[in-house]
Amino acid sequence: MSSRNNRNPNRFEIDMTPLHDFMRQMDSFFNNSFKQMNEHFQFKPFWVDVTEDEKQFIIEADLDGYTRDQIQIEVTGNQLRIGVEDHEIEDEKDSKRAYHYRKQRLNKNERVITLPFDIPKKETKASFRNHVLVITIPKQNSARNFIDIDAD
Repeated sequence: MSSRNNRNPNRFEIDMTPLHDFMRQMDSFFNNSFKQMNEHFQFKPFWVDVTEDEKQFIIEADLDGYTRDQIQIEVTGNQLRIGVEDHEIEDEKDSKRAYHYRKQRLNKNERVITLPFDIPKKETKASFRNHVLVITIPKQNSARNFIDIDAD
């Protein structure tokens, strides 16, 4: 029986260095690939801050580079979706060389914020100034009903 145990190495005797090296290479590959992809496709992510006080939630989105017409705000139940779309067409014609060059780019981004109650559409306010979208959602609204608990 002792010869049988000698054929199986202990778990501490296995050299895991090749596996760790492989895992580091894979991490590096994916990290670098996404960095290069961001530079190549020119993604324009936007940041969202959600703050809360006693009366309301305040959502601020930094939308530098977007106009009011490129922004969509959608309310579905307790979720708020902020979507932005950037569409650009570049046209270049040269009649002397008889060519037409056209380049199109479409960029869509969105963020979804979930709140602990249904968002009242009528009472929610939004403004867009200096490339900052500010959405104010009141906590107390006509659509919410609270039930009193009777004391026995």
